[in-house]
Amino acid sequence: MTAASAQPRTDRFDGDPKPVPFTIRSSQKVHGGLALGAALVAVGFAASASTSPTGVLRWIAAAAFAVLAVICARALTVGDMLVADDVGIRLRIGNEWIGTRWEDIDQVTVLKRRHPLDDGRIAVHLQDPGPILGAMPSSSRKRTDANRRLTGSSLAVPFGLTARPSNGEVIQALHMLADARCPVTEQL
Repeated sequence: MTAASAQPRTDRFDGDPKPVPFTIRSSQKVHGGLALGAALVAVGFAASASTSPTGVLRWIAAAAFAVLAVICARALTVGDMLVADDVGIRLRIGNEWIGTRWEDIDQVTVLKRRHPLDDGRIAVHLQDPGPILGAMPSSSRKRTDANRRLTGSSLAVPFGLTARPSNGEVIQALHMLADARCPVTEQL
């Protein structure tokens, strides 16, 4: 008798594998490289700046690259932008987390990446967005309004060069998690 045959049959075979949570995280490598590169260029411009008219332009360029370095360094601290699991989907809009259950979602639309420099997008269309969007602070509401004008959905998260999905098969992963509670479609 082996150890495998001594276990009960239900422990050896799991007929229904549990879906793995799906996340979209900001790309640490891209943001780190951009922050370091922008900081080095800012130092280079600042080192060659002077009080002449050309030197003043170099100070301005140094300040602009320093601001870019700070923005990219802040993006290193963001972490997850979207988390989907058995319960539903949670999206980060600014510093706010907005979550909804699969049953409250009308449809999830995925725009796949067409080439390496193109961004894909996951848009969550709610059955009744009023209560969720109304409970958000005004700063987050401004971002969701901009999302709605750009993508057609208030709750949308891009993925691509600067944000990486945990699973390359985005539609399949979301479809398995939704488990027929809402449709997950591909936008063409």
